[in-house]
Amino acid sequence: MKLQAILIGVVVVVGVMAVSNPSKERYIDYATEQFSETGKTSICAGDMPIAAQQSCKFVISQGKGVIKSVVENSTKQQNFVIFSLYETDMPNKKYTTIAAFGNFIMFK
Repeated sequence: MKLQAILIGVVVVVGVMAVSNPSKERYIDYATEQFSETGKTSICAGDMPIAAQQSCKFVISQGKGVIKSVVENSTKQQNFVIFSLYETDMPNKKYTTIAAFGNFIMFK
């Protein structure tokens, strides 16, 4: 009886994981947002005057289409049905992301 309940539980969890495995399109949107925010905080910070920081952030916001295109062209997906593994080769670094249960965990 216990074994049957455990097996049913495992089947339910696997089913939920399979249904909630995010698509590559969702990952691209997620990664574009992450890289944009990272750019705003790392590139547009420091000893810049406030006006320059605001201009920098505006330029990055307007360049999301370019960022999205780079992410699309440099991302490989390995779909394991219950989760996916995404590898994005950016110019200076490789990022690995695990997608499961509708969420993303990015390793930098």
